[in-house]
Amino acid sequence: MIPLILASSSERRIYLLKKSGINFIAANHKLESEPRFEESKGNTPVSIGDFVQNLALTKAESLQDDYPENWIIGSDTLIYMNGTVYGKPKDLSDAFNMLKELSGKIHIVYTGISLINKSKNIYRADYDKTAVKIKLLNDKEITDYLSGYPPFDKAGSYGIQDEKGIVESYEGSFENVLGLPVQKLFPLLSKYGLK
Repeated sequence: MIPLILASSSERRIYLLKKSGINFIAANHKLESEPRFEESKGNTPVSIGDFVQNLALTKAESLQDDYPENWIIGSDTLIYMNGTVYGKPKDLSDAFNMLKELSGKIHIVYTGISLINKSKNIYRADYDKTAVKIKLLNDKEITDYLSGYPPFDKAGSYGIQDEKGIVESYEGSFENVLGLPVQKLFPLLSKYGLK
C-alpha cells in the first residue's frame, strides 16, 4: 500500500503515528504563514473547533498536488482561555508571557485533524478538545522551564510530555494535547481501510 503523508514535521505527531504502526512519510505542509484565528469572518461567527479543522484541511491540501494518489493527514493545534487564543510563540519573551498568563489556570487545547485523498475526491476533517491545568508558576520557574524545553514549535509554549513538566492535570485526550487527536483520526483511517 502506498504510504500515507503526514503534512507536518512535528516530532510529536511523527512519534504518535509511528507508535500506531502506520506506514507514512512526513512532509511539511506548504503554508508560508498560518492564518490567525478571528472570532468572525465578516458577520459570520467562527468557532475555534471549525477554525482548527479547516486549517488542518488547508495544510493537507497544500500537498495534494504533490501526492494526488496518497492519503494525506493534516493537523493543527490552538489553545483557548478566557477569550484569548494562543498559538506558537514568536520569541522567548512571547513564550514567557504566554506561560505567565496560563499559570495556575485551566485552558482548552483544540486540535483539528483532516484526512484527504485528491484522486478519490475525499476531504474529511474533525477536531478534539482537552482541558489542561498548568501549575502555578513564579517567574523563575517559567524561565527555568523555557531554558530546558524550547517552546517554539508548541502551541501555548509548553509540552504535556515534558519530563519536568508544568502540567498539573488534564481532562480528555493526552494525544490531542501532543498535537494529533488519534481518537478522531483512527476511526477515519479505519473507515477507509487505512488502519
